[in-house]
Amino acid sequence: MRTRTDLYAVPQRSETLLVLLPPALSSIDDFDAQGFVSAVRQRDLPVDLLLADVTAQQVLNSSVVSKLHSEVLQPARANGYRAIWLAGISLGAFNALYCAASHADQLAGLYLMAPYTGTGDVLAEIRAAGGAAQWCQKQPSHQDERTWWQWLGQESLKAQWPTPVYFATGDTDRFLSGQRLLADLLPPERVRLLPGSHQWPTWKTLWEDWLDNGPLACRPQPRRFRTLPDQPDDLQQPLQ
Repeated sequence: MRTRTDLYAVPQRSETLLVLLPPALSSIDDFDAQGFVSAVRQRDLPVDLLLADVTAQQVLNSSVVSKLHSEVLQPARANGYRAIWLAGISLGAFNALYCAASHADQLAGLYLMAPYTGTGDVLAEIRAAGGAAQWCQKQPSHQDERTWWQWLGQESLKAQWPTPVYFATGDTDRFLSGQRLLADLLPPERVRLLPGSHQWPTWKTLWEDWLDNGPLACRPQPRRFRTLPDQPDDLQQPLQ
């Protein structure tokens, strides 16, 4: 797994590591090109960044979780990081949820930007059950995205959130239908809807908003939230 680190203060390490996972058809180079790294540094947030490339092959052979654990989480803990956050866009958010379902105890929290929420058949199961909170109570263990849906549903039922999950998306995101199911599981104050679609300019806005108002912000500002609107099922479109 190709990674790149950007330290807050060279050569010392911060106590907090923020790991960024890119969307499909993108790489960690896009985080630099789209201003994600510079947005953190402009705010002088005392966090180290680690950009991690997840390849299509790792997604297809289901090795993402093991790779993230052995090549990102374990080394980070060995290097003394006390808080490790995972942030991902679209398929990157999908992979972050997969990792959290197995290793939530090693994470300080997640930030999901415009997450891809899985295939239409899985989402149809969840809707037919009345939502993920009801669905997760009847599901055996799985190896596909049902794994993290079940974890997220169980966390919602317990309502304790030792590993907090923050979620944001654009109000015309093409995966909004499935994202509504996910948002229903989260505390309303951790759900954010902003204008935009499933593309880099929107994701940059979501990123900057979280940096300014999320748990890592130096001085979070009060903000108003919007309810995710009903949308037709749009999850048969290609991943991005």
